[in-house]
Amino acid sequence: MITTYQLKIHSVNKKALTVYLLSLQTFLKKLNVSYTFFHLPIRKKRITLLKSPHVNKSAREQFEIKNYKSIITFSNLPKSTQVLKLLTLNKPKIIVLSLKNL
Repeated sequence: MITTYQLKIHSVNKKALTVYLLSLQTFLKKLNVSYTFFHLPIRKKRITLLKSPHVNKSAREQFEIKNYKSIITFSNLPKSTQVLKLLTLNKPKIIVLSLKNL
């Protein structure tokens, strides 16, 4: 019986996400684990704030938050749970992981 896992990775920082994905890919290659990964669309959230609390509605500032997401599905993972703990070993604080057993 082959167990497959799906790892969702999302972050606000694109560089941190790509560096973590590269390190994760090299880790999975060393373990001879078959994997596939793809990037999900970027979600943009725009926030508009008024600079002046009174009359000047034309004085506004806009801010944008971008969320980057990727999904990795892998199988043929060794049975030990230590391997799953090693996936989160060098994870930056910006990156959020969620693991799902398929």
